[in-house]
Amino acid sequence: MAKGTPAIPAPAERTIDDIAEAMSRHGATPRRCSVLLGAGCSISAGIPSASDIVRHIQTHFPAAYARASSHDYPDCMAALERGVRRDLIGTYIDKAKINWAHLALAQLIDGGYIDRVLTTNFDPLVSRACALVNSFPAVYDFAASRVFNPDQISEKAIFHLHGQRDGFVLLNTREEVTKHRGHIQPVFEDAHKGRIWIVVGYSGENDPVFDLLAKVKTFEYGLYWIGFGPKPPKHVVEKLLGDDRGAHFIGGWDADDFFVTFAQKLQCFPPQFVTQPFSHLKATFSMLTDYSAPRNDIDEAPDFRQSRFDVASVVRPQLDSLIRSREQSLSAEYFFLSGEYERAVSLFEKKSLKTLSPAHADTYGWSLLMLGDRLHSAARADDDKAKYRSAIRRFEVAAKIPTTSSDALYNWGNALFDLSMSARNSAPEMMTRSAEQLMLRAAAKYREAIAVDPGFADAHNNLANALSDLARAEYPRHDNGMLREAFRHYEKAIKRTQTPDVVHCNYAKALHDLARITKDLRLYKRSLAHFDVAAKCNPDYYSVFLSWGHALSDLARITESAKDYVAAIEKYRRAAEIKPTDTAAHHSWYYTLLALAGKSTKSRKTAFLQQAKAVSREQKRRRRLLMKNETPL
Repeated sequence: MAKGTPAIPAPAERTIDDIAEAMSRHGATPRRCSVLLGAGCSISAGIPSASDIVRHIQTHFPAAYARASSHDYPDCMAALERGVRRDLIGTYIDKAKINWAHLALAQLIDGGYIDRVLTTNFDPLVSRACALVNSFPAVYDFAASRVFNPDQISEKAIFHLHGQRDGFVLLNTREEVTKHRGHIQPVFEDAHKGRIWIVVGYSGENDPVFDLLAKVKTFEYGLYWIGFGPKPPKHVVEKLLGDDRGAHFIGGWDADDFFVTFAQKLQCFPPQFVTQPFSHLKATFSMLTDYSAPRNDIDEAPDFRQSRFDVASVVRPQLDSLIRSREQSLSAEYFFLSGEYERAVSLFEKKSLKTLSPAHADTYGWSLLMLGDRLHSAARADDDKAKYRSAIRRFEVAAKIPTTSSDALYNWGNALFDLSMSARNSAPEMMTRSAEQLMLRAAAKYREAIAVDPGFADAHNNLANALSDLARAEYPRHDNGMLREAFRHYEKAIKRTQTPDVVHCNYAKALHDLARITKDLRLYKRSLAHFDVAAKCNPDYYSVFLSWGHALSDLARITESAKDYVAAIEKYRRAAEIKPTDTAAHHSWYYTLLALAGKSTKSRKTAFLQQAKAVSREQKRRRRLLMKNETPL
């Protein structure tokens, strides 16, 4: 790259919010969308994945498994007779239940957001889910029919690309699917016109359907490939993503969570049979014609028909009564599912906790927790003390409910912890009296959370952080035992934590704090060991390398070891490399080089001074760029 040429920024990663934004109504109607479904969408419904079916064949049809040309799904299925394949698939499909991925998808279809569903699955779960929400898109079986007329396709349609459970043809083998590719190409072309693509639960491996997507030059309205893992498969990267084609990967989602979250964001979830079951049942009855059951008297005259018994005469008034009495205010469970935590809380907050059923208390507690978390996040973003207090009030009530007690106490402690930091007027290292009182209260809440749940790793970690913060207010006076208590909680947190890099880093910093007070070289060594573990867990953790450099620099001043100085310099260099916009690493790097130069002689001293000047120049350059709101390269 030529000097002075700005770097081209990497394209920002897409999220589910980007899809929801693209799907939102821009004008009278939303943007149309085509969805491609794979086997991953049906796993939670009880239908196994391709690899599980291969293992079933290996166990129950060992001769066919041995005869297969390879041990992937198409070839293992090809080794079975056609009828055996059908029976095998049917056994799983007949036992399957409608899962929440298909229910949320049905809601999106009914809401007008999705009008084309292309599925490689044989199961009828999409159409079943649609029927459950009183929505009835057309269903086309493209394994049995070779005719496609786009002008006659219904407004909302489901296409079974490889056949369906009760269809005449099920395409399983590689040969069958490959031959069929040309017949389904027009379906893809129609689904592509003016539509967003969403691909869920589909691997694209061993399936020529993927080739039809890969041949598309540009997805004008975007394609979003939803993956279970954090990174896209190699063939998706090589054949679909990149080159500014409009295709994006969003990882970390299973089918149920993706579709439910997506439907929530588009205000299509939960379905009416959850939120208003009696109204839903009444709507179902409304699809039936009125009918009076025949009397047993075979000689009944035609004019007696009016006296026959109306089949629904008892049910309809009962439904109307239930709607008036139970559905004027929606259930708390509905509000919780739809993320309307304030409305859920409002149903219970004027009632005594003792009068609530266990189920209602559970819903109330989790609604309070979620609302408290939301308020806490807003308070932290705006430094709004009123919102902090509002969040704490929610946590305080949730702490009285057994199922949410430990989480509420922990979150209560977190809010107090952040309030303590806020009370220091943008100088967290300066402990004020009010900040100290808040931190002591935070520590007390963490202890209460641990008393309820002794294995609560995050509570142990945050209690240790609070104790370390309080101990730093005493530094450099004396070893008051607070840091040693923090060490015990870090040790407990390490055993169960999901974030070992964070806990080891915090532990290392606390060990370093006590080492500076006591000058105990053993504490320095323990500190360095935990920094090393944290760095191995997360090689790009800026705080690890900056704090590791500080510990080595302090140790070097005690040992006067050039080796320790050089190690500190290397850590500062790595920290500056990880976070180019921060000048703290350059500052410490510069002064450590000067300290090492002061203890060196002749040529080595000159070399270190030259390095220090270069670091100083770089630090000043970065400061100038930051003042101009430019990113240092």
